[in-house]
Amino acid sequence: MWSNKYCHRRPKLAGHNQCGKACADNAKVSCLLCKSRPKFKRFHLCGKTCKSFSVKITPLILEAPRGHATYELVESKFKSGWKVNTPPAIRNVYKIIENKNFLQPYDRYKKTVGNEVFRYHGTTRRCTLGSNGNTQLCSNSQCALCCILKTSFKTSLANPTGAFGPGIYTSSAANKAYSYSAGGTGAVLLTKVVLGKVRTVNAWNEVMSCPPGFHSVVFDRQNGQLNETIIYQDDAIRPVFLITF
Repeated sequence: MWSNKYCHRRPKLAGHNQCGKACADNAKVSCLLCKSRPKFKRFHLCGKTCKSFSVKITPLILEAPRGHATYELVESKFKSGWKVNTPPAIRNVYKIIENKNFLQPYDRYKKTVGNEVFRYHGTTRRCTLGSNGNTQLCSNSQCALCCILKTSFKTSLANPTGAFGPGIYTSSAANKAYSYSAGGTGAVLLTKVVLGKVRTVNAWNEVMSCPPGFHSVVFDRQNGQLNETIIYQDDAIRPVFLITF
């Protein structure tokens, strides 16, 4: 659980997690690993020391507590991506930390193909990862969540009878992804996806693989409320944030 709720030099104010406004402001932008220095610009860690340490123990998830800038970023994206009714309350947000061997193939693909976006992917879990501060991945080969965090997404494991063939299915609609999280008992991953040249389709089974000359397939079902975004290359996607409910 997140423990750096105050400066450890002065007592907390009654009813608050910090001793005062200055401490609260610092906590809002603190490094997710050491929790004692401000994170560096748009990144989630403070600098080289924390980054070097974190990549040695990957895959690693770091909790972003409610009120932290990272939590608010993910919550805002999730709410804006929810296209129907009222979104469920987010319980926990975690930043996913991976090493360069995990990220470099994606970065090379992105540089070559381009058109990077955020997309959601809902999945199940067989453990308590992400609940009550648990950040320990399990060893159950049937735990979809932990398998994704360990190896990223694998088209070789894709459902061959998927509506648009064996691919990795994501969505711009948070509600669509949530529907695959077993009623919120699983998790939703906010991922980075390289779309490249997009083939837009208008009906189920219009294509059953990635068409020549394209890199992804998009079906904006119900005006995007149930968007389907499919990629067919492992290197076209990486998980960035874990959301639990």
